[in-house]
Amino acid sequence: MKARLAEPISIVAHQLKSPVSVIKLYLESLLTENIGKLNEKQKEYLRDSLENVKRVVAIVNDLLDVSKIEENKYDMKLQIIDLGEIVKSVVDDFFYMAQASNSEIKFEKYKEPAFVNADPIKIRQVIDNLISNAIKYKSSGRGKVEVGIKKIDDSIIFSCSDNGMGIPEGDFDKVFSKFYRSSEALEADPSGTGLGLYINKAIIELSRGKIWFEKNKDAGITFYFSLPVAQY
Repeated sequence: MKARLAEPISIVAHQLKSPVSVIKLYLESLLTENIGKLNEKQKEYLRDSLENVKRVVAIVNDLLDVSKIEENKYDMKLQIIDLGEIVKSVVDDFFYMAQASNSEIKFEKYKEPAFVNADPIKIRQVIDNLISNAIKYKSSGRGKVEVGIKKIDDSIIFSCSDNGMGIPEGDFDKVFSKFYRSSEALEADPSGTGLGLYINKAIIELSRGKIWFEKNKDAGITFYFSLPVAQY
């Protein structure tokens, strides 16, 4: 049944990917002004168009990932990586986004290398999604995001904690389901697909790890994932 459902999703996503990529390329080319000068209003319209096209590209990529996961064709290039270095790089990338949304982001790096066996691109995708959600779904006031890594026994544990709107307790069993979005999340960002956490779960489990979350005592949610320490 899953394969039957995944097939039309894959066909539609593949059909969309090429024309949307071309539109994105043309918009980016126009904004360079190499083929003609633009006035400020034209630039504004093109920037808005490009942002919306980028959202479509993200949706198409998510749909392609889901179809591959459900067809057991998701390509994972596992290798030994230092998870701490990847997390630091992602946190640095979010510095300006956090500032722009009146949030602060802190990273407490594990003091030693945190070697795990994972796909560096896919695991970065997971970390990026969790931190992005923590910033995006903050409550009113100043957002606080705390990211950390620690070693417990033979596992490396990643955590991403926020003081945001949280998740309704009645929805806890749906969080990693396809297309799940709480009513609060829909209000905060109507453009989301509800596929990020579903894909995250697949990536972590294909890396022989686990992913879960806990409600914080005061406000917000902490997401965790664990990966086995790499064996040489």
